[in-house]
Amino acid sequence: MNKTAIRTLQRVLAEAGTYQGAIDGIRGPLTRQAVEAMLESHADKLPAGAGKWSERRRAIACLQIGCLEREIEVGPIDGLWGPQTDFAADALAELFATGEPPRPWRDPPQRDANPNGWPREASISEVFGQPCEVPQVTVPCPWPLVLAWDLQTRVSGIGCHRRVAESLERVLARVHDHYGSERLKELGLHRYGGCHNCRRKRGGSSWSTHAWAIAIDWDPSHNKLRWGRDRARLARPEYDTWWEIWEEEGWISLGRARNFDWMHVQAARL
Repeated sequence: MNKTAIRTLQRVLAEAGTYQGAIDGIRGPLTRQAVEAMLESHADKLPAGAGKWSERRRAIACLQIGCLEREIEVGPIDGLWGPQTDFAADALAELFATGEPPRPWRDPPQRDANPNGWPREASISEVFGQPCEVPQVTVPCPWPLVLAWDLQTRVSGIGCHRRVAESLERVLARVHDHYGSERLKELGLHRYGGCHNCRRKRGGSSWSTHAWAIAIDWDPSHNKLRWGRDRARLARPEYDTWWEIWEEEGWISLGRARNFDWMHVQAARL
């Protein structure tokens, strides 16, 4: 359990009335005592043999019970940290932080739209040609952009593959009409992370969609590659319309589709 999960556990224990310590993400004596007190009062939810579990496993079971009591699907109360518990713990952390359960995020209906006929990643070369040496045009952005890694350097436009330029221009215009320049800056959407980059995928051997100049990164410092919806800024509700506009043109958000690399949007299907 990391500190975020332990803080969530401590919130569960505090609301159950067994913990009065600091919400500090440290599984110390007070937290361990509170876990035992809560599990004792919820013994009917535990399977046979739970009394022999390790302290860590009993703490996870306590967190699982906290999810279950708040109608967050967590699977069996087994004290094991699998994918379902990991997802449920994130959902519970968001519930505590916002007062509301997380919104559904997988497979939003807009992602089915593909009016421009963007190819799947496996077929990119058939539509966009070979990577790296691509025909580029610059699409002006209706709001001021700066380089994400050098906020003093302004960007006049986005250099992209000419095949996606008209679609990109429509997206940017609609985004600007909806949010306006000041709001876009407040949201960090003036921090441009780049489009064309002749490189392989990070951690992989296949070409990145950036090598065809059909992908754009936005505000990378607040939407890092491995961050999920619990940390990435672009996963927040105020960005819903941003993503819907892209998706209506057939562009894909890796964050919305795969819950990683929330900075990234591409004109290629997965």
